[in-house]
Amino acid sequence: MRRLPSFNDFSPGIIGDVREPLRILDALAPDIQAIIAEWDRVFFKSAGNKRASTNIPATLTSLGLMTRTPPSLTEAGQAILAAPSAVTAAQIMTRHIVDTRNGIAIIDAVRSLNTRGEKLSKDSLKRELEIIGIEGLSNATTDHTTLLNWMIEAGLFERNGNANPQPDEAVMKAALGISASERASFADLPLSQQIFLQVLRRVAESSGGGEIAAKQIIDECLRDHRARFDEDQIRAKVIKPLAEAGWIELPATASSGRGGKSGPIAPSAKLLGIPIEAVLPDFDQVIPSDLRAKIDLPAAEVKRLLASDQTYERGLGLELLALKMILDIGLEPRAFRLRSRDTAYAEVDLTAEGKNLLFSRWNFQCKCVGGRVSLGDVAKEVGLAIYSKAHVVAVVTTSDFSSEAVAYAREITQATHLQFLLVNGAIVRNYLDKGASVLLDHVAANAVSVMAQKRSQPITAESEA
Repeated sequence: MRRLPSFNDFSPGIIGDVREPLRILDALAPDIQAIIAEWDRVFFKSAGNKRASTNIPATLTSLGLMTRTPPSLTEAGQAILAAPSAVTAAQIMTRHIVDTRNGIAIIDAVRSLNTRGEKLSKDSLKRELEIIGIEGLSNATTDHTTLLNWMIEAGLFERNGNANPQPDEAVMKAALGISASERASFADLPLSQQIFLQVLRRVAESSGGGEIAAKQIIDECLRDHRARFDEDQIRAKVIKPLAEAGWIELPATASSGRGGKSGPIAPSAKLLGIPIEAVLPDFDQVIPSDLRAKIDLPAAEVKRLLASDQTYERGLGLELLALKMILDIGLEPRAFRLRSRDTAYAEVDLTAEGKNLLFSRWNFQCKCVGGRVSLGDVAKEVGLAIYSKAHVVAVVTTSDFSSEAVAYAREITQATHLQFLLVNGAIVRNYLDKGASVLLDHVAANAVSVMAQKRSQPITAESEA
C-alpha cells in the first residue's frame, strides 16, 4: 500500500525552519518531557496540549527522522539538522521523503493538474494522488498539501499568488537528482524501454560506464522479461527510440547491419544523471505509453479530437474519453480489450474495477459513430460481460442510442445481475464542457433508475408448497 507520511502540526507555517524541532530533540535527548516542553514553548506558545506531546513526535517518527526508544535523531534527521540553511534542510528532507516515502507522487500529481490546466486545491490534489495509487488520504487530511508546501519551501516549486505551483526544474534536479520533465519522460516510456534502461544503468554502474555490448543488455532483458519484448524488433522498438529520446548513445562504431543484437551502446549523461531508484520499471502499468503521455490533455482538446475529420484523432479522443471517465468515476483501468486502432478508430473496449464499499468490475465500450447505437451493439456487450464476470456494462457514444437498445438494456437489467450505464453524446459533450460533476450526477441518477428496475427481482427464494 502506497501512503504519504503524516504531517500533523508540522507545516512550514508552524515550524518555520525544519532544523529547529530537530535541534531541540538533539539538545535535550533523551529527556522526552523536556523535549516536549520546549517544542510546546517554541511552536505553540506553551499551550500544553497534544500538539507538542503527540503530533510532533508522531510526525517525526512517520518521516523517519526520530526514534522513540530512546528519543533520538535518526541518520536522516541528523543530516537535515546539519544542513547549512533552512532551505537546504527542507531540500534534504524532501529528498528523503521522495526516496523513502512516496514523495514523488506529489510531483507527478501537480504535473498532471498543471498539464490539464486544472486548479490545484486540497481536494483536487487528493483526488489526483488517489488516481496514481496513493491510499489512506482521509477527507480531512492535509498531509498532501503540507508536503507540497515543504516542497515549495525547499524551492522545488514556485507559487505566485493563487496560481498553481510550477516546478523549478534546476532546483528540483539539484535537490532530487531528477527534474519534473525527466520524471515525466521516463514514466511515459513503454515498459520494455523502462526495463532496458534499468538493466543498462545497473550494468554501466558495475562496469564503470562507457560502451557496452548491446547483446549483453538484450540477452539479460530476454532472459528475465522475454514476454515484454519482441525479439526481432528490439533495435527498432527499444534501442532506436531510446537513442532518439536521449536516454542512450549509439557510438559511431555501432552498426545495425550486423543484426539487432550487434554493436555497442552507452548510457547517456541523462540516464547516468538521475538516481537509480528513478529507473525502476513500473510493472503495474496498464495504460499504454502513448496514452499515458496524453492522458492529461485538457478536456477541450479531447472534445476537439472527437470532432476531428481524421480517423486517428477521433480514435485517440475516444480512448482518452474512456480513460478520463473511468478515472472521474473513481475506477481503476485494468485492461484494454480492443483499442481504437483495432476497430478502424470507431470504438474502444476496456475493463475497469472499483472498490467503493464492494468490488465491482465494469466493461466499457465507447463508440464514435454517426448513427445511433443499435440493440445488437448493446447485446454483444452482454455476452462479453458474462464471460468476463463483469457487474456493470457501460456504453458511451458520441451520438445516441436507439429506442430498441435502451429497451433491451432495461430488460437485461431487470432479468439478470447485470447493470447498464448508457452515456449519450449530449452527456459526453456536457461532461467535457463542465467537468466531472456532470458525469457523476448522471451515474448517480442511473443508479437510482437501476435500483427501481431491480426491485422486481426476488430477494428470497419462494417457499416450497
